[in-house]
Amino acid sequence: MSEKTGMRGWVKAVLVGSLALNLLVAGLAVGAFLHGPPGHPPRDRDPALPFTRAFDEDQRRDLRRALHAEFRQRREDGSGLIEDYQQALTVLRAEPFDPEALRAALEAQGARADMRRVRGQAILAQMLGDMSPEARRAYADRLEHELQDILDRRERWSGQRD
Repeated sequence: MSEKTGMRGWVKAVLVGSLALNLLVAGLAVGAFLHGPPGHPPRDRDPALPFTRAFDEDQRRDLRRALHAEFRQRREDGSGLIEDYQQALTVLRAEPFDPEALRAALEAQGARADMRRVRGQAILAQMLGDMSPEARRAYADRLEHELQDILDRRERWSGQRD
């Protein structure tokens, strides 16, 4: 009997390892997509990035805490990122392959990402709205500097300015 239990544990470990490997490969593919091919300039991946970089360290910490609290609440409501990938894995392994089912899984994942983006924007707007006029002006100066850095990087890579 202990032999069967050991086998089940071994099979479980292999399945977990397989899932981890699949997620690693998917993560590498997504990373390659976001960063572009080798030798090409990095893409400006997230339009919110300059906004978050313009915060000082304490403000970034406060933003991280607010976002973590919000997204932790969403996870407790049953909306999990890993579950989205697991659904896609199930569809990818199914025979016969159903492209419509994959499309639906990707759309559901995209809708969840859109919801997170909208909630993140609301938290960002609230934080900025809570700032004093002086703090907001200092923030705007840092944001302007971040945007100039983006333009400078683009110029270095393309040889021309947008």
